Amino acid sequence: MIRPRPVVPVLLLVTLLLTACQVGSPLMAAQVPTPTASRKPRPIPPPWRTAAPGPTPTPTPVPLSLLETENILLLGTDRRPNWTSWRTDTIMVVGIDRERDRVGILSIPRDLYVEIPGIGPRRINQADYYGERVLKVQGGGPALLSQVISDTLGIPIRHWVRVEIQGFRNLIDALGGVTVHLDCPFYEYIYDRDTQEWTIFELPAGEVTLDGDTAYLFVTLRLRSNDFSRAQRQRQLLWALREKVSTENLLPRIPELWQALWGTFATDLSLLQVLSLAQWGIRLPPERIHAAGLDDTYLERFIAPSGADVLRIQDPEGAQALIQDMAREGRLLAATGRQDTATCPARPTSIPQVLSQLVGPSPSETPTPVPPEEP
Repeated sequence: MIRPRPVVPVLLLVTLLLTACQVGSPLMAAQVPTPTASRKPRPIPPPWRTAAPGPTPTPTPVPLSLLETENILLLGTDRRPNWTSWRTDTIMVVGIDRERDRVGILSIPRDLYVEIPGIGPRRINQADYYGERVLKVQGGGPALLSQVISDTLGIPIRHWVRVEIQGFRNLIDALGGVTVHLDCPFYEYIYDRDTQEWTIFELPAGEVTLDGDTAYLFVTLRLRSNDFSRAQRQRQLLWALREKVSTENLLPRIPELWQALWGTFATDLSLLQVLSLAQWGIRLPPERIHAAGLDDTYLERFIAPSGADVLRIQDPEGAQALIQDMAREGRLLAATGRQDTATCPARPTSIPQVLSQLVGPSPSETPTPVPPEEP
């Protein structure tokens, strides 16, 4: 509460000042000399001529830091019902800032070489399996992978979601397919099991609707590209899924979709938490959703002692700058995958000789156990 100023002392002070300012006043007689020449009084400028106030300073944006957001670990595995081992080839951190209504999404490459507690140096895509089946830690594979991400990148994980291949396909089909925009045609090599031959998988430029099987190929194939490109396509599909849900009002069907994923989908989130996140997320405008990936800007190829061709962080300062401000260092999720149409690659005219010599399914479809350290 603002206290009223004491009236009596203020009035006394004003009275003294007015008295002192009178010509001939005893208080001024010894201090103010007699003027030698009259001066024309200086006019007081009217209020509208006073100096204009300076510009209002622009507030500094608050960084979108994954060190401070509510982080959910999103995992996609190649696990199948008859397999005893698996790898986690899709790893994303979804950072939620409810206070400022924004999201940051970071892709972590499957080949990042990390220290797995209790195991040693391995690819990060093996941590989920080791935590679940080998070490059997409390919280399972996602708990161990969360610890690895925290130890390696400093990002704390609060919740996790894990989807297997069949669950991913079921989700896309249950939604009636999703539509992605391609600035350039998409070409990749794939082994056709029906013809027992290598062929070219392709999607045209423009608005392309993907069913479950096609969407799976779009986000997993990488023989003509690399894991960074694949991670970018995964983020591109994530945006397509978000647009599908937000534009077609599928919120009432979330319990049904939840049931369709049962058995191939696991999370430590409750159904009520999923509903709350969905309702919050679909009202976010596109400029509030940022995304990026740890790519060759921050990583370099490295041959491990076992001969494994892996990735390691070569620019830790740059990687931390990205993690600590996704809004400044990343880009909008809606713009992920956009390309200059003038630079679209030509369609391949043949299958590389190295692939022609291979017999059997493509590497992404081959069930193999997880070795102590794969080359």
